[in-house]
Amino acid sequence: MKINVFLTRYRAVAVLLLIAVLFLSIVFSNEFYSNAQRMTKSSVAADEKSDAAMAGTISGKVFQDFNGNGAFDNTSGLNSIDGGVAGVTVSAYDGLGNACGSTTTDAAGSYSLSATGTGPYRVEFTTLPSGFMPSARATDSVSGGTAADSGSTVQFVPNSNTANVNLALNRPEEFCENNPAAVVSRFVEGAQNGVYANNSVLWDFPYNSGTAYNDTTVANYDNPSTHALSVAASTTGTVFSLAYSRINRRVYAASFFKRHAGFGPGVDNIFNNADDAGAIYVINPATNAITSKFTLPAATTNAHDPLDYTSDNNDAGWDAVGKTSIGGMDLAADESRLFVMNLENRRLYALNPSTGASLGNSAQASTLTLPTPGGSAANCPAGDIRPFAVKAYRGQVYVGMVCSAESTNVATNLFAYVVQVDPTSLAFGPVVHSFPLNYTRGFADPGQAAEWRPWRPTIQSNFAFPQPMFVDMEFENGNLLIGLRDRAGDQAFDNGPDAKRTAGDSLKSCGSFGAWTLENNGRCGSAPLLGQAPQATGQGPGDAEFFYEDDFCLTPNGANYHDEVGWGVMLHIPGREHVLTTLLDPISRTISSSATFDGGLRWMNVNSGASNRAYRVYNGTGGSGVPDFGKANGLGGTTAMCSAAPIEIGNRVWRDINNNGVQDGGENGIANVTVRLYQGSTTVGTAVTDANGEYYFVSSTAVDPTPTDNIGQVNGGIQYTTAYQVRFDNPANYNSGGPLFGLFLTTQNVTSQLGSDDSSDSDAANVVNPAGSPSTGTYGVVSLTTGGVGANDHTFDTGFAATPLSSEVSVSGRVMTSEGRGVTNAVVSLTEANGNVRNVLTGRRGYFNFSNVEDGQTVIVSVRSRRFSFSQSTQVISLTDNVVDLNFVADQ
Repeated sequence: MKINVFLTRYRAVAVLLLIAVLFLSIVFSNEFYSNAQRMTKSSVAADEKSDAAMAGTISGKVFQDFNGNGAFDNTSGLNSIDGGVAGVTVSAYDGLGNACGSTTTDAAGSYSLSATGTGPYRVEFTTLPSGFMPSARATDSVSGGTAADSGSTVQFVPNSNTANVNLALNRPEEFCENNPAAVVSRFVEGAQNGVYANNSVLWDFPYNSGTAYNDTTVANYDNPSTHALSVAASTTGTVFSLAYSRINRRVYAASFFKRHAGFGPGVDNIFNNADDAGAIYVINPATNAITSKFTLPAATTNAHDPLDYTSDNNDAGWDAVGKTSIGGMDLAADESRLFVMNLENRRLYALNPSTGASLGNSAQASTLTLPTPGGSAANCPAGDIRPFAVKAYRGQVYVGMVCSAESTNVATNLFAYVVQVDPTSLAFGPVVHSFPLNYTRGFADPGQAAEWRPWRPTIQSNFAFPQPMFVDMEFENGNLLIGLRDRAGDQAFDNGPDAKRTAGDSLKSCGSFGAWTLENNGRCGSAPLLGQAPQATGQGPGDAEFFYEDDFCLTPNGANYHDEVGWGVMLHIPGREHVLTTLLDPISRTISSSATFDGGLRWMNVNSGASNRAYRVYNGTGGSGVPDFGKANGLGGTTAMCSAAPIEIGNRVWRDINNNGVQDGGENGIANVTVRLYQGSTTVGTAVTDANGEYYFVSSTAVDPTPTDNIGQVNGGIQYTTAYQVRFDNPANYNSGGPLFGLFLTTQNVTSQLGSDDSSDSDAANVVNPAGSPSTGTYGVVSLTTGGVGANDHTFDTGFAATPLSSEVSVSGRVMTSEGRGVTNAVVSLTEANGNVRNVLTGRRGYFNFSNVEDGQTVIVSVRSRRFSFSQSTQVISLTDNVVDLNFVADQ
């Protein structure tokens, strides 16, 4: 009875309490709703105000990174000065993948993009000009960098205004490290297997050789005086044109007919045979050894008198200069063809650089129609067309030639031409530049005029008799540099019965490609004009010359003794502000009378025309010019031995919040993820992602001293066109507390997004037990094949997401001894992505099974037993399907 009363009272109290709770809930819920409304309206207003401020301006620059350091270099000096790249499209996408604006870089490579909508943004750089590819990275991609640094072609910026979102690009054939080695040819008189057989005819020198042009200490011009590359005259004989294979690290040296200096032994290794005049020698600069020899077809005339190199066939030898043996030579950018000019038949040949086999040849240059406006005839006579210079540049080949005016002996018929040639068919194309050569010049020697004269077939009595050969050309920032060599310097000794004083020249033409204008009165181009030369000097086109310090004075402040000291050879490394030219008496305004009859180089500034540096290759000691030819064209060609542009690969590991397989703005990188690079089953590099999830593998010549940073250095370099794998195979990364704990690979190779698909997607796929990985398991792997020289690739991104798929799978396997017997009552644990741990005991034969495990997650499966130990007791598995063979083998 008492119990019933108690229950009745209890029920009444409960009802009253319930009513009170409901009443209070209604009151407070209304108040909460009212407050929520106020808060929501306030938040929306604040967000709208914030959004208005967040949509800002993204700016930066795209530049050509000549030395591949990922930084914008603009300091004057010997190193490269980077320039802007026009025409690159810059686009912004918000976190939902919407396009928020795009723009294009201007002539200076600069851009400013006013992004619409709300950030953060993904910024993409597309429509790279032909031949350009991403350069090395210099800084993180997040929030922009410094004014000098660059990111990849996909970068991420916050909502606010962001500056310095820069991109570095490179052209692999125009890459060169700071201070590369160069090589120059020099000449030795007489038989090359005679008294001077051991004298060097090829020397290397670092780009920063010599000293400042105004240095008053003569010895500084000789630094360095030792050379790693030194090839004896008996090995190659007289060579002029040089080319360098970056990929194979080989120097090509072509035979050259210089009167009084014999040929080398040729392919048959016998001096004075018919193959000598057409010989091309391939040299390993690391050992100075000849690795192979070629013979250029149809270059068979040897006009030397091997019994008397002093007279050396007199007029016949004189006339053979520029008409026999080999002229210019250059390698295609991809090094698939070696282009060589045969001076004897005036045809351009393409040779296989490995075998020397002919891949075809051009028509004779004599078939060209070359106008000579202002001359005595409308066109250059066929017999007067004399080609020499060869330059491969940006997919085309260019040949420099002159109209020698030999048949007319009229100076107004002297002309220079640049003719474009198809690199495949070798068909001559248009004349892209031409100009007359009868411009005013100074003095070759006191009282000896340096004006260009028509070629003559017989020895001339004049001490100076300049005849133009167009032996070299370089392309510089869209402009054209032209090297003219005095033929007389290769026809005569420096002294003797037919001695000659030489007077070559270095010219510059400015303007747009194929529409150049020759320098005029010491200036070049259109406003603002380049050049600072004194004007109206009576030397050069238009009465002054752009490169105005190609002279020599006997005293520091005296008048010129030689107004024109050039030897016509030029070396310009893309991006540098100097062109190196060979010349006589490189130490001008000298303080030593012994610094004469020398040969060397000067660094001429391509913007001002001034000489900034000089290096003496040989010291004539103010004397006879023996055996180095003194002032008579004592040096031949030169080339830089730049390294092949290395490869850098990698990019970003990120948290794919919405699991759409796209790097959306606002999705952060994942730090501290171990990334390994494999070649086959061998680990060749290790990196750990930085705070922005970025990692890169770069070429190196040593073991990586810091494998825990985000730059993995690959000892021996990343190989071209080679298969590699990028793996995320560190089990610790997937354990509790690891950066990938509870995460799984996102969707691979998504193409539905706006912008560049391959630059913003995820590339990794799950691979079970990849060969060579430190532990068994299923890991994310990016399989790739590298590109060619300089083909940096920053598109190897991998996304990880946290949301598992809805389907369920089972995980089963067996625990066994090394003999294959099942281990019973072993504890097998499965740790899910959410931290939940499930345990099972193995059955009588060692089998175990976990059912109803959510698919799409990464799980950790481990085993322990009282009776057995396991070297591999843990496996990491990314679940995409049922797992039926997850086995553990006990130790012996």
